Amino acid sequence: MGFLSYFSMEISLIFMPLYADEIGASPFEVGLVISAYGMAVFVSAFLFGRLSDLHGRLLFIRLGLALAVGAYLLQLIASGPVVLMLVRAFIGFAFGISLGAAMAYVYETGFRVGSYAGFSAGGALLGSLAAGRIADYDALFIASAAAAGLALLAALTLREEPRQPVHVPALPVGIIWANRSIYLPFLLRHLGACAIWSIFPLFLVGIGADKGWIGNLWAINIGGQFVAMQFVHRFNPARMFGIGLFLSIAVFIGYGVSTHYLQLIPVQATLAIAFSCIWVGALTYIMKGNIERGTAVGLLYTTEYLAGGVGPLLGGAVAAAWGYSAVMYFAAGLTAAGMLVSWAGAMAGKGKQ
Repeated sequence: MGFLSYFSMEISLIFMPLYADEIGASPFEVGLVISAYGMAVFVSAFLFGRLSDLHGRLLFIRLGLALAVGAYLLQLIASGPVVLMLVRAFIGFAFGISLGAAMAYVYETGFRVGSYAGFSAGGALLGSLAAGRIADYDALFIASAAAAGLALLAALTLREEPRQPVHVPALPVGIIWANRSIYLPFLLRHLGACAIWSIFPLFLVGIGADKGWIGNLWAINIGGQFVAMQFVHRFNPARMFGIGLFLSIAVFIGYGVSTHYLQLIPVQATLAIAFSCIWVGALTYIMKGNIERGTAVGLLYTTEYLAGGVGPLLGGAVAAAWGYSAVMYFAAGLTAAGMLVSWAGAMAGKGKQ
């Protein structure tokens, strides 16, 4: 299910900045299109993650996938930047419905979080490879809808044991505060990353890459995640999280100094390890430490996609003012700030022991 869901997401996402550009979007409007998707997931991941604690997981897993099928097909009629922005927002809302519920379901049924995350990355890997080979936008959008439909069929075969609802306040301040040393560094790092991703295909074209190589470089990252996530879960999650932040800084600086797309092959491999450490470390830390798992994980996705909404706006603005390389250094600086916050949280925790 995770494999198909992330395949459906990735195959129509990878060339979205180029598609928006081709239908007349300005650089700032490209940022708005990418931002609309992230902001919609930001809303729905928190809302429906909390509801899954109250009403069960499978209802929201299935609802999100069912809406996603139709949402992906709507991209076929997006003839201008405004319509495309609205459609991408609807896709993000549908995708976010199932995120927290699915991860909590995986953890509670005894499946390894790292393995599920790895197979989800594998789906995204295949999606990026397929996108690079297909390249036709309408075909990509139809493939997204078909994969979401198959994921829905898989979800219909799942079963859920009766469980006691977990009471969660409408505004879970306690959960946010208890996990601040994860949420805030993750937000800062991902703000920088999403600032980069909003202009990354355009940056790659500028240093010589064609669509095939854009897909290949994307695939190196995601394929590396598929492998790395199978191993990261074995180690201390807080330590992995910190290592991932450090490696992310190195990756973003590597982008800034690169002058040819082939130089990014080892950088993309390092990015795969970095994100695997951050993502599996954060998920494992949060689900071990909270009984309100749907809400806690939903908040992590909310943090990710808040960055997905705001980051592209920052990326577009910085790129317009100072160029693409400045976006890379900006991202490195944000991540360094996040690493300092994480260290401060770890030291405070040791001081209370």
